[in-house]
Amino acid sequence: MRIGYGILVIYNHPIEKSSSYVTFKDQLSVIVADNSTNEEIRKRNQKQVEKDGNVYLDMKGNQGLSKAYNQAISLLQQKEQKPCFVMIMDDDTLFGNDFLNKAAQEMQSVQADVYVPIVKAKEQILSPCTIHRGRVKAIHDLSSITRENITAINSGMIVSLDVYQKIRYNENLFLEYIDHDFIRQLKNHQYSIHILNQQIQQNFSVFENDKASAKTRFSILKKDLHVFYGKSLSQHFLYKSILWKRKLRAVIQYKDLSIVWKW
Repeated sequence: MRIGYGILVIYNHPIEKSSSYVTFKDQLSVIVADNSTNEEIRKRNQKQVEKDGNVYLDMKGNQGLSKAYNQAISLLQQKEQKPCFVMIMDDDTLFGNDFLNKAAQEMQSVQADVYVPIVKAKEQILSPCTIHRGRVKAIHDLSSITRENITAINSGMIVSLDVYQKIRYNENLFLEYIDHDFIRQLKNHQYSIHILNQQIQQNFSVFENDKASAKTRFSILKKDLHVFYGKSLSQHFLYKSILWKRKLRAVIQYKDLSIVWKW
């Protein structure tokens, strides 16, 4: 089965500076869903993407990650009638130039509906990870992963186009936990997930240094976690504990105690 397409969502960033796009613009048919709020950036991105022979999708402002993914998938389903796989990309992920070839070789020997690479930030494994009673935990090695507890982030995920006939990304989530919700749906529908023996490097925003950006991201996280965890009492306590941990981490990082009551 071929990996025919890539989907990349970009936000207020020139497409030619996206490491993922630069790697795959000539290897895949890439659909770029542009959530940029800056009109000049959108115009330049459209010109560059179309010049490269790829597909540009103007979201006309920041519609959120899940809506951008879903619109790109709908566009792809209109265009492609044959079975194929699509790769989801973050704009700042570092892939090896041979990633697609190696992934395709592995996919020939192990059949699955979804393939996830090993995503690292330096030496820390970000994905796959485990989820138990709603709590997402990082792992030190793959031995702790089972079909029941696996979860993963979107970056580098390779999904059969057929999967999107039954499930889509949850548009009640704007940015955070979209990937974990998607994996939860995959497991509920009994889709198979295989971990690729391929590593990629992620410039993950949890490590960002800009305080204003971190505050904005925290406010989005707060809303998205509320959707992800729902209204049960046990999940509410988990929701609160995650927010407090993020706040305390920010207090330490920015050396600002007022974050506790201001965020």
